[in-house]
Amino acid sequence: MLHLVRHGESEWNVAGRVQGQSARAGSLTATGRAQAARAAALLTGTRATAIVTSDLRRARDTAVLLAETLGLPVHEDPSLREQNLGELEGLKFTQGTVQGTIDGLWRHPARRPAGGESVLEMYERIHGTLARYAGRDLILVTHGGPVRVATTTADPRRGEAVPRVAVGNAAVTSLQPRPSDAPASPRCSPGSPARAATPR
Repeated sequence: MLHLVRHGESEWNVAGRVQGQSARAGSLTATGRAQAARAAALLTGTRATAIVTSDLRRARDTAVLLAETLGLPVHEDPSLREQNLGELEGLKFTQGTVQGTIDGLWRHPARRPAGGESVLEMYERIHGTLARYAGRDLILVTHGGPVRVATTTADPRRGEAVPRVAVGNAAVTSLQPRPSDAPASPRCSPGSPARAATPR
């Protein structure tokens, strides 16, 4: 079983800035650290043998907090990073056409932002990562975009739009992936429902 955990609230979540893979996105807020502690409580008692995390700071800091409670080793895997949003990173969602541009990336998954990565490319990257870890009991600390593409029933390889459901900070979603390119069936933890909203 793979347990996907989105990072806790970050400084740029609060600021309303596009994070993507920017190294400037900062770390967790006090609220984010408390969210990570709640996620650790949800994960207590699982069979997870290790924590694998995106190497972006907000995810790494979340993973360290989980490890302190769960007593598990932490390993970094850059393939768990958020979508690379290129020139959009650092801009505010309310700035000009930023929000509309990001919305369009999910409606047209092959579309690539300037200097960045398409939703389709992120989908292929994340499903390849899930296939590599299939059959193991792990906690994967990642980001909102990867959780969305990991759990969607849409197939962007056929040009299908991917619904942009909200993934709460430090939400836990458990998957039983198959070592193939077929999407896994998710099971969300209580208190972390998916709903339509603006991802960050």
